[in-house]
Amino acid sequence: MIYVDANVLYNYLFDSEFADEAEKALSLSRKVTSKNAVNEAVYVSIRKLAKDRHGVSNLHELKTFVKTPEGKGVLNEAFSMVLRLLDSAGIKLVEEEDDMRVVGKVAEVYGLLPNDAIIVATCMKHGITRIATFDRDFENVPFLEIVRG
Repeated sequence: MIYVDANVLYNYLFDSEFADEAEKALSLSRKVTSKNAVNEAVYVSIRKLAKDRHGVSNLHELKTFVKTPEGKGVLNEAFSMVLRLLDSAGIKLVEEEDDMRVVGKVAEVYGLLPNDAIIVATCMKHGITRIATFDRDFENVPFLEIVRG
């Protein structure tokens, strides 16, 4: 299995400089991700759409914006985009590691922030040894092979 990180989803959706690599990674078989990555992909998509279309430039503005009809439309669009991509790319959701002691130990051992530690702990839980990502923080995790297309 290959764990697909949020940044692969985002770079594919928004046709960034890494879009070609993201597309190659999404063409691989046996892809999985978790709620953590989906949450992150939806969040950055909301931020991008709100900024590009409505000039929303910071978190405070975003929290106010998402309460408006336009903001609710952006929320819906971001969720829809990410979930459609998961479906079309055949990415399955796996259960995250929910023992925060395990996550904390992973964070300590590999020097990771909590969200990345959840991803690594989830990979450990499911025996996943490959990750599609553009995040260099995973380079310090010896059992994970980084796949870039």
